[in-house]
Amino acid sequence: MKKLSLATALITSLFAMGANAYQYEVNVGYENTDIEDLGDLDTWSASGKYYLNAVQTKSSPLAEAAFLNRGSNIGLGYVNASGDGDEDIDVYGVSGEFFIPNSQFYFSGSLNQVDLGGEDNTGYTVEAGYLPVNGLLLALGVSKESLDPVLVAENGFVTSLGYVDAVGEDTTVSTRGKYVTQIGGFYTNFEGVVYFGDETAYKLGGDLYLDPTLSVGASFADSTVDESETIFGINAKKFFTPQIGVGVAYTTADDVDSVGINGTFRF
Repeated sequence: MKKLSLATALITSLFAMGANAYQYEVNVGYENTDIEDLGDLDTWSASGKYYLNAVQTKSSPLAEAAFLNRGSNIGLGYVNASGDGDEDIDVYGVSGEFFIPNSQFYFSGSLNQVDLGGEDNTGYTVEAGYLPVNGLLLALGVSKESLDPVLVAENGFVTSLGYVDAVGEDTTVSTRGKYVTQIGGFYTNFEGVVYFGDETAYKLGGDLYLDPTLSVGASFADSTVDESETIFGINAKKFFTPQIGVGVAYTTADDVDSVGINGTFRF
């Protein structure tokens, strides 16, 4: 009887650990973009991350668990975009984020390749940051012609492509901030990034967590490019279990409307 009780306790403990922590994350998404006078653009994305240590999810919004746990990770991503024309856009990339143990320092980097019409282009991003308090990241980065498929999956193809168009082919300097905190009993997330290249591009956004499983958010992005269109976005995400989440997003500009859906799977 004691052996049976011990075995039951061990199994229960393992399942409890699995429910409150994860080490792998897979994201898949689809986005349909309607561009006035040009037709539809269909974008499919898939990305995966491996966390060097298990990410705990007990006491924070599930969508922010990795950031609040300072979860160092390595990732792979792929994006395919096809429209009414003959050519597809394929994007491949690898990335990594590293929170230095026993310090407040952060480093990240990505390397990606864009294939279009038989021509290849390789881009990169490197970033260094500091976390002065828990939940706040301030970072400075350098990039060149970077279209990170992991970020495309998170931010949408329209917003990501707008950044590439604004900064052009020159080396770009970026400043980025992210702050997750509680206001009035609700967790909130504020993010902002500015890119300085041929032109200046920026994006600001925020999320409100109605509970640890459900968030709603809004964002806008723009640049100093002549006749640039401000891109507005709204989004929502729901985790039905600690391992499975579904998100929806809508993005619009003067001549562009985009609707996307994505799924998150953790184990």
